[in-house]
Amino acid sequence: MKHQTHRPQKQKTYQQRKNFDKKDITPKPLSFDQLFRKFKKDVERSGILQEVSDRQYFEKPSQKKQRKKKEAIRKERSRQAAEQLGPRNRKY
Repeated sequence: MKHQTHRPQKQKTYQQRKNFDKKDITPKPLSFDQLFRKFKKDVERSGILQEVSDRQYFEKPSQKKQRKKKEAIRKERSRQAAEQLGPRNRKY
């Protein structure tokens, strides 16, 4: 019986290890529902709908300041109430 010498395997290049050839793979087409969900999420993140609802009616600058001040007071009160409840009973 012949004695065979063990040959070491050829080492892969960095590109082969890290799958640089992903350009050949085409992404699976998304369904309508998936595309619609993605669109809704993008619109919500960009704040387009919020801006449309804000601009629906003209708001005087003084009214805008007053509204923002009331919002700040409300947020501060809720933050203080959450602080008083403690870390375990905090409402999120």
